[in-house]
Amino acid sequence: MLLSLLLLLQDPLAVRADTLRPRHEALHHDITVSIADTGSHILVQARSTWLLRSDQPLELELDSTYRVIWVQSDSQEGGDVKRSAYALEPGGGVYLPHGKHAGDTLHTVIRYHGYPRDGLVIRTDSAGHRTVFADNWPDRVHLWLPLQDAPSDKATVDFHVEVPASMRVVANGTLVKIDTLAYGRRVWSFHLAERIPPYGMVIGAGDLAFTPLPDAACEVKCVPITVVTYPQDSAWAVNGPFHRAGDMVDFFSRYVGPFPYERLDHVESTTIFGGMENPTAIFYDDGAYASHRLSESTVAHETAHQWFGDAVTEDDWHHLWLSEGFATYFSALWVRHADGDSAFRATMARAARAVFGSKATARPILDSAATDLMGLLNSNNYPKGAWVLHSLRGLMGDSAFAAGIRDYYRSFRDSTALSSDFAAVMSRAAGQDLSWYFRQALTQPGYPRLDVHWSWARGRLTLRVRQTQPEAWGLYRLPGLIVSVDGRELPVTVEGRETTVTLDVPKRPGTVTLDPDGWWLMQATVAPTAGT
Repeated sequence: MLLSLLLLLQDPLAVRADTLRPRHEALHHDITVSIADTGSHILVQARSTWLLRSDQPLELELDSTYRVIWVQSDSQEGGDVKRSAYALEPGGGVYLPHGKHAGDTLHTVIRYHGYPRDGLVIRTDSAGHRTVFADNWPDRVHLWLPLQDAPSDKATVDFHVEVPASMRVVANGTLVKIDTLAYGRRVWSFHLAERIPPYGMVIGAGDLAFTPLPDAACEVKCVPITVVTYPQDSAWAVNGPFHRAGDMVDFFSRYVGPFPYERLDHVESTTIFGGMENPTAIFYDDGAYASHRLSESTVAHETAHQWFGDAVTEDDWHHLWLSEGFATYFSALWVRHADGDSAFRATMARAARAVFGSKATARPILDSAATDLMGLLNSNNYPKGAWVLHSLRGLMGDSAFAAGIRDYYRSFRDSTALSSDFAAVMSRAAGQDLSWYFRQALTQPGYPRLDVHWSWARGRLTLRVRQTQPEAWGLYRLPGLIVSVDGRELPVTVEGRETTVTLDVPKRPGTVTLDPDGWWLMQATVAPTAGT
């Protein structure tokens, strides 16, 4: 009850409805993972640095399937990292008192081992080779790493992955070194200097082929791009869905801002998703590879996520459209750039049909009542979120929209944002308060359905526009809605349940259409009034 009242008092564009909020702030994780020669046993040592927000204990999620060997921290006087008193939560997790205060830094080391039941998937690939791939989204990273499993708890990360010498490894960031150990094993070490969300912290290992593509975005800084596949799939992947992968990085770098990381790998992997946008190491479903179903549109979507979702991350899961809606729209803008306006229009029309046919339409995009995180992967956060951006671009114009996007990315890169943050940036870029538009687009269910009747007499065209969508969806305001009269475009503003507009039209129209350029997500019927 109290939570519901607090949500009502908040700016609806700044609502934080997640039940898990990080108690302290992660700064860096240094993680060593040892993968057994056979089976699925792992041994992990996680060194982390935390900025404390209070004197409350540090509570980390970790699946109860693991046996914790020991926990160390520098919570004792003297500052040395040594064995610490801790408790294991009944449902899994580490509870660590520290005796420090807000603003202090805490260093912890947790060593544990066991068999991951999810999050880190160890299995045999289609060619009979053993593979290891993390698959964390949305909150499954704690099934193999001890973290605060929330998107807002971004941190830098180092990975040290010990595997049999027959395996090759990918992970976030840049490969620093490979150490050869005894007994035919190696340790692959990676470093990522930018802060990323926990769900994007990944490793992968297997019999992998690395095929470099030409560097991209060299106008600003050259970005090495590599396609990482099972050996039998390398030729198809490079010549198929990834043949314009570098062009995508070029385009997004020019439109949004510099690529946020040092490199980018496109990785054939184990994932329950068609693609997963892990920073610097995008994972794609190996089943789509094997059947040649992986599309260029998926590659564009996941590449766009490197800017939106990875570099700029939603602060709360309920603002997921800031990730998925952006990736959906920017992949459509890529289509416009690469294949032309008609291909772009077709892409947006498919997105509109997906919204019109979805049950999720009965709920708003910012749905604070939603508790199923997987359920957030719906048409509201993907195609409808894309249409929120498209209509916004129509309202603002191309130049102001692009300037606002660049300002938003620059302001929140390597950090997190809420919808209210984006609304403020875009209002500033537009030179007008657009909060009404964002409240309408993000907090109302559905979309406008317009029933339009027109009549003409003595050089005057009268339009009577009625909004017929369900009452629960509310009424929509559509400023600058274009009415095309025999190809002549005239702007009108629609608001309220009924709107009547009179326009100067010298002769009786042959055709009257609404929104010919397709800027608004809506359904409309247009017909002459009976008897005219």
